[in-house]
Amino acid sequence: MNLLEFDYPKPTGLDVAFSTYDTIPELLKEAEKRKFLDGHTPYNTLFCDLFYKGGKVVFKKNIDKDKQQEIWKYVRCFISSWSPKHEHKEAICAMLMSEILEPELAKE
Repeated sequence: MNLLEFDYPKPTGLDVAFSTYDTIPELLKEAEKRKFLDGHTPYNTLFCDLFYKGGKVVFKKNIDKDKQQEIWKYVRCFISSWSPKHEHKEAICAMLMSEILEPELAKE
């Protein structure tokens, strides 16, 4: 699956404030296939750091900016949604972040 070509939901302002995104089965299956469901990658660690502590991310330089923003908006809404299981959020977000972000938070 090419994650840069996937048709992600387009978040509205309401989605950003009160997300109710459910798990997309295709993304969960891909995350499991890529070993993000096990929770032992640098991007699972990045997810946990962002989820529990916050921080500033660093985008990869070789990815189209519009595509980065599309995926990042989806990730931000999915992280804050109460609907999915936490381990599904972590796996899918870690996988998507591996496509668009560097594996560590910005050093202040």
